Amino acid sequence: MNWFAEVLDDLIAQNERIGSDTIAELRRVRDRLSKDGGMLPRHEATAMLETRLSDAETLDQAAAIFGDIPVEFGFDEATLIILNEGGRYLSRRVISTLPDEWWTDYQTLRLFDNDPLIGGIVAREHELYLDELLPTDVTAPRPYSKAALARGIGINGVIFKIAYPSGLVAAVILNTCRTPEFARTQYRKYRDDLQALAFATCDALVYFSQVGISTMAKLEAEEIHFLRLIAISEDPAKALAMDCRYGSAKTLQMQIVRKLGVKSIFQAVLIAARRGLLDAAIFHADDVIGTRPRIAGWDVLETLRSLGDAQEEENLPEEPA
Repeated sequence: MNWFAEVLDDLIAQNERIGSDTIAELRRVRDRLSKDGGMLPRHEATAMLETRLSDAETLDQAAAIFGDIPVEFGFDEATLIILNEGGRYLSRRVISTLPDEWWTDYQTLRLFDNDPLIGGIVAREHELYLDELLPTDVTAPRPYSKAALARGIGINGVIFKIAYPSGLVAAVILNTCRTPEFARTQYRKYRDDLQALAFATCDALVYFSQVGISTMAKLEAEEIHFLRLIAISEDPAKALAMDCRYGSAKTLQMQIVRKLGVKSIFQAVLIAARRGLLDAAIFHADDVIGTRPRIAGWDVLETLRSLGDAQEEENLPEEPA
């Protein structure tokens, strides 16, 4: 059954020479093979990671388990982006193994203007099927590839989407520093395992991060304008302090947060952006859940060391005047 699925993958990859109707039918057959149990997980880590995700007790635990996925399947980094939350909204919509420094560069260097990955995903956000190689360092924009190289991030790999009947759609980006051929081979080999783990991660996200109301209340023009300024601002704090036509900025924030049933004005920005009410939005580092929890022990050691140094200084004999 697995070899037949690989034949279908080869045919689907030739979509320029095969009619769109035929491609759609081949994809339906391919999906049916997976859903009907014809293809069993072929990686020994799949069942273990699924069990760990289902047993996770916090969002950070689920994120840390997601961080093990690229390691187990031969990739270097992985990012999961919630594109459309369906009937309910998630408080955070990005999980990534990429380092904090990358997301800082992403904002300060305005890499979102030249992001070939997220840009390509957003451009095709209405397509439920997405299964492509990432651009190589030859085709990626120079500022993007230069920043990635400086952080040791590979820009070869694959992108794929998963979708729920409820309307939730997510995209997964798997990065590697190795060749596109390696990425293609790994993804072809473990495609169903990776998709199953992406669904398990989304299940955990929905369980731990559900906020908001089931339907979005209508926003007034003043409220949309306010959210737009925050979304495109490189200094959100300054935008939040601006004067408003009707009352104070703080009053307007509370009004929007209450109307959308979210926890913060930044969640409101994400929701409004996904509903097509904003022209642009910036991924801020605070919106990304890191998958490598910080080791608090290092901070404790630094504190003890500084206290010890201070104690030694107190015990030193005073120099004669």
